[in-house]
Amino acid sequence: ARSRAMPRRLLSVIMAALCASRIGVGALRIGAALPAAKMRAVAVMQLAPAPTKTRTFQTTDGGGGGKGGAGPAAVVAKPKRKANTEETPMWKVILLGDEDYEEEPVCEALVRVIPEVKAEAKQKYMEAQKTGKSLLVVVPFEHAELYQELLAREDPMIFADLEEE
Repeated sequence: ARSRAMPRRLLSVIMAALCASRIGVGALRIGAALPAAKMRAVAVMQLAPAPTKTRTFQTTDGGGGGKGGAGPAAVVAKPKRKANTEETPMWKVILLGDEDYEEEPVCEALVRVIPEVKAEAKQKYMEAQKTGKSLLVVVPFEHAELYQELLAREDPMIFADLEEE
């Protein structure tokens, strides 16, 4: 019981110090005794009420009644879209030949990164080794850039170049 009394006493002194302007400067002394009336005022402190929320109401000029037919129907707004008149510029992903390439790992990586070349992965590899480069796919720029980055991250690193069509 004694261990609980001390924190309550300390709490009442702290609350009294916070309300010093109301009670008086004498309450700031740690050992000061507070009259019972002033102590009750401290114990009843509470938070200020929260501000009320603003409510908005939508009114229509339909004549009321709610049965329909009294006024014009509500018009649903449609988003404006620009006509897609431009064609998306296409880019070529070109496999660059390299002396350090080995056929199997490179072909597996090509199929893993660009599934469209599954049937001709070995042909593309051989062409790149013979001529120095081989066209893999023609895709929009974002896809081409992604393919180039993914091929560069493969093990072994595969070099690819991009050209606008």
